[in-house]
Amino acid sequence: MELLKQGQKLSILFQKEDAIVEIACTISQMLEDRIVIELPPYFMRYIEFLDVGCKLTIKVFSKIGTVDFNTIVISSPLEDEFSVELDYNAMKLTPGEEIPVIEAMETLNIIKDEREFKVSTFEISTTYLKFTCDYDLKEEDSFECELILPKDYGIIRFKGTVTYVDPVYDNEFTISYMSMIEEDRQALLYYMYLYSNNSD
Repeated sequence: MELLKQGQKLSILFQKEDAIVEIACTISQMLEDRIVIELPPYFMRYIEFLDVGCKLTIKVFSKIGTVDFNTIVISSPLEDEFSVELDYNAMKLTPGEEIPVIEAMETLNIIKDEREFKVSTFEISTTYLKFTCDYDLKEEDSFECELILPKDYGIIRFKGTVTYVDPVYDNEFTISYMSMIEEDRQALLYYMYLYSNNSD
């Protein structure tokens, strides 16, 4: 089985100030010495970290495990394509299933100060959720949440706490799942598993 192939989901990771940023992407083309990567629409906020020569860590998700390797940017997103160096000798396979971060399309309702807000999500993982919201949120704010999954996959209810407020892009927040019943956690994991294995 090929460990790397076109259409496969991957994450690129890099250090931003005092936090690690993880961007969900897709392999658009495999070449002899490089991987061409399709970036999500919000990549421009991280453009300085994606310039030619920048160092990145790549995590590629396969059915038999996760492939990790360090790499450098060969061509930036401002060129015709975004590509990174491909060095098979630097790869490490960790067997087992690991659910990737995925680009979120779900609806999130948050209840704060006895008011309900419907907000737009743009990234989801098994430990955190990123969204945009016009309400003025602060780090450590906590509130009740409902994540409405598409196609009748259900509603995930949890208590969320703001763990990061983007200093550059207004109204963009990251929350962590601080309280979630096991049934909902398993439903979220199952939904992400289906998404990562069945979406194009």
